[in-house]
Amino acid sequence: MNPAEIQDALTRADRLLARLEATRDGDRKTLEARTRAVAAAKGRLAQRDAVDTYLRELQQDANRRSVATFETLLTALVQEVLPGEKPVRLDLTTERGLPALDIGVERPDGGREDVLEDNGGAMTNVVGMALRLIAVVKAGVGRFLALDEADCWIAPDRVPAFYRVLDDGAARLGVQCLAISHHDVAGFDAGLTVSRIAGRPETGVAIEGPVAACAAEWSPDRPGFRFIRLIDVQGFADATLPLAPGVNALVGPNNHGKSTVIRALRAVFYGEVRDSLVRAGAAAARVEIGVAGGRVLRYVRQPKRTPVNLWSLHEADGTLVQENGTTFETGGRDVPAWVERLFGITRVEELDVHVAHQKFPVFLLGEKPARRSAVLSIGREAGLIRDMQALQRERVTEDQRTIREGEREIARLRESLSALDGLDALAATLRGLHEEAGRLAGDAATLRDRVALAERLARASRLATGAAARARALADLPGPEIGADLGRRLAEARNREALGRRVLVAAAGLASARGRVAALSGLPPDAPVPRDTAQAATHATRLRRLTTGLAAARARDDALRDLPALPAPVLRPEAAVTGRRLAEIRRRLAEAEARERAAHDGLAAAEAEMAEVLASTGGRCPACGTPAAPASLLTGHRHATPGEVA
Repeated sequence: MNPAEIQDALTRADRLLARLEATRDGDRKTLEARTRAVAAAKGRLAQRDAVDTYLRELQQDANRRSVATFETLLTALVQEVLPGEKPVRLDLTTERGLPALDIGVERPDGGREDVLEDNGGAMTNVVGMALRLIAVVKAGVGRFLALDEADCWIAPDRVPAFYRVLDDGAARLGVQCLAISHHDVAGFDAGLTVSRIAGRPETGVAIEGPVAACAAEWSPDRPGFRFIRLIDVQGFADATLPLAPGVNALVGPNNHGKSTVIRALRAVFYGEVRDSLVRAGAAAARVEIGVAGGRVLRYVRQPKRTPVNLWSLHEADGTLVQENGTTFETGGRDVPAWVERLFGITRVEELDVHVAHQKFPVFLLGEKPARRSAVLSIGREAGLIRDMQALQRERVTEDQRTIREGEREIARLRESLSALDGLDALAATLRGLHEEAGRLAGDAATLRDRVALAERLARASRLATGAAARARALADLPGPEIGADLGRRLAEARNREALGRRVLVAAAGLASARGRVAALSGLPPDAPVPRDTAQAATHATRLRRLTTGLAAARARDDALRDLPALPAPVLRPEAAVTGRRLAEIRRRLAEAEARERAAHDGLAAAEAEMAEVLASTGGRCPACGTPAAPASLLTGHRHATPGEVA
């Protein structure tokens, strides 16, 4: 394995070690955190019983204070409506660790009677009405209460007192009430706002009430319901029930639609509705409730359309209300959350606190003692205590889960950490390997340098040997003077070669001239007057050029004859290349001399032929007829014009 491979392996080992160390450190931190969490959970569970006891006693104390207040209030209300009745007694006990409330009346002998089972309906009506008022206030929800025939079991002569108590309690607690009654309460000595049912269901039921007086009692921002409008709701084609801030009463004969108003309210706020709510022959039933700010809460039941129920909130001009990008219009079967949030009318502990059902007028008395306590303890203090108890239960469950899961996690982490105990030793070993790898890398670098130096020395030795051999070969070569002489001779040979080429060209021209002379031999003795003197001049120029070239060739030939013969160089084995070049030069010189001789012979033949031509023409130029010599025809003869010949 070379040093690079060793270093790569060590680098991979470093990365793996770093990951393992990170895992170990993370597991150590997690183990510490889990150990602290489990210890804290065990400490809290050790105090569980004490905390539960304290919260239970705190709740019972709060409930006892509430119970004392409720007993006084309920007794006063009962004795106001039903003089001489026994005082109301509330007994607070515990069932399965939760408060349980029994509601009864105290007998003269100190015993207790159950309100619902052991007393008449009048007592039940009064106590149930009072419990509803208390529950609405204690729950901290919307302060509206609708009672349907809550006075049904009360003697007619005691009904005015019942409504006086209801009016006084509603005024003190700030609760708006709607009471449905079959009694004629118009003459009661109470601050009631009374509306009446008019008409018959067959022809359409109407509501007669003090609309203007009710409207005058409202300020724009005061919470509460201004009116309830019913459109195509059972017997109501279009009727409006005006409402004042205090207690409102709706009276009229039985089976004329009084309870229809309660059904409409339960449809709007509880989602309890059937298709029978829609007036016969109508496509949909609509309920409109006037609220603060001129707005209208609208509910529509449309059996043959989707959605079958539609809730919406409208401004005074009829447009839909929009707040924070939300449009208040929702369809479906469940009451929208925004209706509960804006108006606060909802079930409390799954009980219908705000809108009483006609068929179930008794409130809370028929429930289990634990639920009674829960409903009547929804106030601020009791609510906080219940939240604390719920939080304690959640904390106990969470602590138990923390201990259970934490101990498993702690065991796993300890096992994992035990497998990583040798990381420190491994790190030390790896550091040693890094040091050894560093030394190996240094040795490898030194070795590479020495190998490179040896290679350079070997190459220098080879170069020195070659240089010595070349020096020995060059020692036997002639001196520089032989090179200069060879160069001069080579230049002369090149000149002779060029001269020979020109002689050959002249010979070719001479042969062409002979051909022309042969062609001219058949001409008449008297040369005709040439019509184209330019052509004759051209011929004469060419003859002069030929003559001049022939003379120059002769001169070069004479010069070449005087050249001495080239000595044969002494060639050594080390100068084989130079010998080959000299042989090539000699060959070329021989070829140039041969071409020179051929040109000289051709020139002599051309002159002889020119002499024969001139002899046949009487010494005159066959072209222009002027006297001429053979040499002048070759070196350049000036032809005469036709006028000159004449």
